[in-house]
Amino acid sequence: DPPSYRNTPIQGFRLFLTDRATGREQTLEVDGRSYCLEGLRKFTEYSLRFLAFNHYGPGMTSEEVTVTTLSD
Repeated sequence: DPPSYRNTPIQGFRLFLTDRATGREQTLEVDGRSYCLEGLRKFTEYSLRFLAFNHYGPGMTSEEVTVTTLSD
């Protein structure tokens, strides 16, 4: 959902994706409000966090969401 308080337009989003087994985190810049993750390993648990940013800098990150991929 968009932020409830908007003092300036959002320029983009950052997605933080962590492989829970290895602890390896990737940071992805996302232009829109949806994104298709590709190249994930099957039967793997990932945690995701999101944040919006504008020309003043980043906002607060979202709560962490944990998901598990299925087979191919």
